[in-house]
Amino acid sequence: MASQKEMYEIIGRAVAHQDFRNELIKNPEKAAEGLGYTLTPEQVKALHDADLSTISEELTGRVSKMSFACGALGLGWG
Repeated sequence: MASQKEMYEIIGRAVAHQDFRNELIKNPEKAAEGLGYTLTPEQVKALHDADLSTISEELTGRVSKMSFACGALGLGWG
């Protein structure tokens, strides 16, 4: 069973890393095991219910906008 702290780490990694987020959407158990965590059936259900694909789309759009804005300002992030 993943602790609350470990669940936060899983979600944080999903926010920061698109490849991990995609794996978490497809197979939460495997993605968590890759970090050394084991999920309970309830935790798997919670991740499925979180609709990570929508979160992924929103994050991708926001990162694209930030990248464009920083590039336009000459901040070298884009």
